[in-house]
Amino acid sequence: MHTNTTLNLYADMVEISSQMLAATKAEDWELLESLEAHCAHRAQVLGTQEPVALSDAELDTKIDYIGKILATDREIRRLVEPWMARLSALMHSGGNQQKLNSSYGRDFSH
Repeated sequence: MHTNTTLNLYADMVEISSQMLAATKAEDWELLESLEAHCAHRAQVLGTQEPVALSDAELDTKIDYIGKILATDREIRRLVEPWMARLSALMHSGGNQQKLNSSYGRDFSH
């Protein structure tokens, strides 16, 4: 793989992760899922390529890109984890409601 291609893939991942953060903040989960797939594809391409020798400047750029990707990922996780916990609680309470209804043969939801 050519150096420019490698760095371009990392740059794309930085941009996509930034868009993922915006989608997370907007709670646009469908867009987040789509962007996540695009980012994963680029990561897969990077993972299948032979290592490329980078100049010091290129290596610094690569490290900067990786740092940005990781920082954005941390922020996305920070925002998503409370939402996931709420969703899990809702799903769990719904399951309990179904068990209660089924056990006693009546609807206890109201």
